[in-house]
Amino acid sequence: MIRPLADRILLIEGKKEGRYPYSHSLYLRDGGGVLVDCGSDLDAILRLKEEEGLAAVLMTHYHEDHFLFLHRFPDVEVWASEEDAPALESFDVLLDRYGVAGTGQEPFFRDLFAEKFPYRPRTVARRIADRERIRFGGTEAVAIVAPGHTPGHLCLHFPSEGILFLADYDLTAFGPWYGDKPGGIGEFRRSGRMLAEVGAGVNVTSHETPVHEGSIAAKMEAYLAVIDRREESLRQFLRRPRTREEIVARRIVYGGERPGPWFDYGEWALMGKHLEGMASRGEVVVEEGRYVLISP
Repeated sequence: MIRPLADRILLIEGKKEGRYPYSHSLYLRDGGGVLVDCGSDLDAILRLKEEEGLAAVLMTHYHEDHFLFLHRFPDVEVWASEEDAPALESFDVLLDRYGVAGTGQEPFFRDLFAEKFPYRPRTVARRIADRERIRFGGTEAVAIVAPGHTPGHLCLHFPSEGILFLADYDLTAFGPWYGDKPGGIGEFRRSGRMLAEVGAGVNVTSHETPVHEGSIAAKMEAYLAVIDRREESLRQFLRRPRTREEIVARRIVYGGERPGPWFDYGEWALMGKHLEGMASRGEVVVEEGRYVLISP
């Protein structure tokens, strides 16, 4: 579904209410037509391209649910942040960012990204810096780099329209993703709170409920609190020493019966970040292949 957020800014709602593997997109009617992310609804994107044009696709970051349909537009310029552009340009860099390059998981991810989504390396024609002002015809946005989800995750603030596109700082009940190799819990928290302080009247996210009006400060704190609940669940699970395999199988993040390599990856990507932090604070040590909680 396409719906207006302002005269020249449209929201393209992703299929499955923007749940993975889809995501919501923006379409800017100025500047020859600019699509912000490419994982929403292919039919709607094609219709807008035919009726109003498509000069560029601005990628908020390099994740697969955002580049899902990018391969359908091989002749359209791609824009991205300086930090995230390399992962859009190189399959090897993408896999390294996911932390699977050179591991036993690499073949699974190569096949997944090449076939299901599918990933095609693209030259990034414009590299966008933090706080850069971007003009799309008569529409202006301020680019905000919000690291933690990815190192160069871009959010777009449209001051005249009072709109902020938070992309994957998405305020969902599932909670934050900070599992990429260069991702981080501390950075994610700082970015989330920084975005809440922008004070936009309309806040738009990439997944599930797309539009949040008014202050999002309370919603952001509830969203970030998921991080603490995950860590407390992990702490409770470590009341006796656990192996990596046991931690992954516990499914603290995803819950229930979620078998398979994708969920194995996601569990460890996030739990591993928590364990790194706990180890750095002297709360956890590794002994004989098991994570041991140090009593206070």
